[in-house]
Formats: sequence, C-alpha cells, structure tokens
Amino acid sequence: MDGSNPVGVSGSGGDARVYPWDLLRLMEQERALIGFELHDGLVQEITGARMQLESLLASGEIPNGVVREAVTRVVELLRSAVEEARQLIAGLSPPLLEKKGLIGAISSLAADQPEGGPKIELVAHVQSERLEPNLERLVFRIVQEAVTNIRRHSRSERAEVRLEQFADRLEVVIQDWGVGFDPARVEKNCLGLKGICQRARLLSGRAEVHSRPGRGTRIVVELPLADLPCETSVTNDRSVS
Repeated sequence: MDGSNPVGVSGSGGDARVYPWDLLRLMEQERALIGFELHDGLVQEITGARMQLESLLASGEIPNGVVREAVTRVVELLRSAVEEARQLIAGLSPPLLEKKGLIGAISSLAADQPEGGPKIELVAHVQSERLEPNLERLVFRIVQEAVTNIRRHSRSERAEVRLEQFADRLEVVIQDWGVGFDPARVEKNCLGLKGICQRARLLSGRAEVHSRPGRGTRIVVELPLADLPCETSVTNDRSVS
C-alpha cells in the first residue's frame, strides 16, 4: 500500500499524477484548514454576537417581557452553536489521533458521546502499537462517520466498534442494534455511507453495509496492510463504555 497506483491524471505537457497517500494528505490538510477558518472566523463572530447580547441583557435596558425572553433564547442558541462548532472543529482535526494513535482516538470518540446517545464498546485486536499515520487517519474517519450515523439515525442503545488486524489486512466492523434500513432504498446522496465506501476504495480496500429494517446495521471494512512499517508486537483488547 505504497500509493503506487495513481487515482487521477491531469495537466498538459506532462502527467501530474495524484496518488492515494497524496489524496489522504490533502484531505487532512483541507480539514485542518477548515478547522482553523471556523475557529478564527465563524466561532469568533458568534461568540462576539453572544457577548453583545449578554451585555445588553445585563445592562437592564431590556425590561422583563416578551422581548427580553426572546433575546435570552437567542443567547442560548448562540451558546449552543459555539459548542457545536467546537465539537466540529475537534472532529476535523482530532489531536488525540496524533498523540495516542488509532486505538486511543477511537476510545475517546466512543467515550465522548452526548448524553442520551448510544453506549459504544470498542474491541481491538491489533499487533502494532501504531499503524501508518495516513491509514490511522482514514480508519478513524470511517469509524467517526459510522458512529455519527448511529447516533443520528439508528435509535440504538448500544453499538460496537471492532478492529481486527490480520497478516495482510485490517478489518473494521461497526455494528448497531437499532432500527436498521433497506440498503436498496438508501438515497444516492447519503454522504455518510458513500464517504465510508469511497475511503475504503481509495486504498484498494472494500466496504460492505448490511442492514434490515428493525434488525440494525453492520458495516464491514477491509483494508490491505501491505508495506506498513514493522513495529513492536502488542495486543490491545479494550472496552469503552
């Protein structure tokens, strides 16, 4: 998996080939840039607007009544918007992925679910402390997208993320026991599932989605591990509530 097969060719007077690793790198750079722009632009503007309204409320110039109640609701909405944006920024460029590696980052993702969300269990059997950084980022994005779908759509009380490393491949299984759906009737613009499949294909892997109404959903992703660096053999088996 050395990125030797180009996935796009462009340019004139010579080939400008784009390789899978290059695409992954560019995707992560774009995510980081979007995160910076959100933090330094949108979040700051919303925070400024909220502070202005809070000052107005504290000044006493708005008497008790319908108008004051409306302004108070707007302040709460702006505060909620800032929190949502910060969570989005953290997801765009997760610092724990660089610090703790794939297992640590997924553990944090599983544990950091909003109140009322599904209980997520992580089971990991891997033989390497760290995988190739681009592969770690791709797997994390797949799990992140799948967990987001579970939280938003499955109505499941629990879910499981399972990572299994074999000699030549990494298998990732994300399963819930929620409402399920009919894959044949999924809208073509369902970006979550589409993104998971596209990421897997990017590295010559495959992704399968198994679901039935009322029977939950199971996503199976297999990614080749050719040309990964050798690292100390370690077995991780962790569960996260």
